[in-house]
Amino acid sequence: MWRKLALFGGCFFLAVAVFGSIRAYSAKVKDVDLSKTTPILLVHGTHGTANSFNGMIARIMSTYGKSTDRVIVLVQKDGTLEYQGTLSSKPQNPFIQVVFENNDAPIDQEAEWIDTVMKDLQKRYNVTQYNAIGHSNGGLALTTYAEKLVDDAAPRMEKMVVIGTPFNDLDTDYNAATTDFMDVKKRTTELQTYIEENGNLDANLKVLSIAGDLDGDSVSDGVVPVQSALASRLIFDDAVADYSEQVVTGGGAQHSDLHENTTVDAIVAEFVY
Repeated sequence: MWRKLALFGGCFFLAVAVFGSIRAYSAKVKDVDLSKTTPILLVHGTHGTANSFNGMIARIMSTYGKSTDRVIVLVQKDGTLEYQGTLSSKPQNPFIQVVFENNDAPIDQEAEWIDTVMKDLQKRYNVTQYNAIGHSNGGLALTTYAEKLVDDAAPRMEKMVVIGTPFNDLDTDYNAATTDFMDVKKRTTELQTYIEENGNLDANLKVLSIAGDLDGDSVSDGVVPVQSALASRLIFDDAVADYSEQVVTGGGAQHSDLHENTTVDAIVAEFVY
């Protein structure tokens, strides 16, 4: 069964300097072999940009010291890839940001682009395993990819973190204000599909779902209902090797602030490392 929720109150928001646009990473990516390390793939949500995960990456790199490099893979509207950034000769758990030029594309399209990225990373850098982090709809894109597109030849997703991901949409007609549930108030078609296809997930996968609870009342992070985010338990709990949940509360739990929250940083770092 799903683990007891760990509630985090009074989260502190850390103001961070924005690291600039995607052009800041224009240096050539070096040819390296990533087969001996575990890259961390990050997928932003709808309307996200290269800046979406900049703060989290910088804080985790400086605080925990277990990742040494980061690059951006820009997926252009036609599906072609542009690599921006540098990798050292022996990178340790490098961060790889997937950035969609069309950042309002359908989830299925984003999942196909992730598939393109993973195949290219495998060919280019011999990636054999990786961890993944998705914020909001980025978590849906990763889940769709994991259920529909991964095959035995693909690099293995070992761990996945979904942050404020609306597995059961945004409507209160579908989501009750509670974290103690065996099923949601009403399942959307999309949630039902995820549940029906969870047998395609890698049974060795480990999943962490993080929800934001802005007012501590189990309603929402201001955008995504808590129950919708935690509907992840209906998809993953009985289908993967390990499934856990965390609920973050307070002002820093607002939807777009979740990846700018040092409490979330700590939860993510503990899980992926």
